[in-house]
Amino acid sequence: MPHTEQWARTRVRTCRDLRRGAWYRVMRATPVEGVLEVNRRLVTVPRTFLQILPFRPQLWSVVPRVANAPQPPLSWGSTYGVCPQCSARAALAPHAPKVSCPRCNGLFPVAWEDSGLCAFEMSEKETAVGPKR
Repeated sequence: MPHTEQWARTRVRTCRDLRRGAWYRVMRATPVEGVLEVNRRLVTVPRTFLQILPFRPQLWSVVPRVANAPQPPLSWGSTYGVCPQCSARAALAPHAPKVSCPRCNGLFPVAWEDSGLCAFEMSEKETAVGPKR
């Protein structure tokens, strides 16, 4: 049974239109590129830059800080979190099992080790078909 939705986040540190750690709805995907809905507009991204899943994860993404980045505040340390519901950034207490989002108030587990999500990644054959609309 085909999935009706797919979600993607960037795998690379620099992808101009995407925020690291945030999940975006996949509108179309091929082995070459993904077309994502970003702030109500379509953005085309090389497929190799993306992690695509058949569901929207309900875990905080843990994102390493980029050197010399002005945001988020240095007081947050070497990593910060991205809310799975609203994509707000927030400080993460070390090894906290769950964190409440300061923007949407959602309480979600933290994906300190999210490598397990890779088991759900869509294969190139599956993404070539794209979601049914």
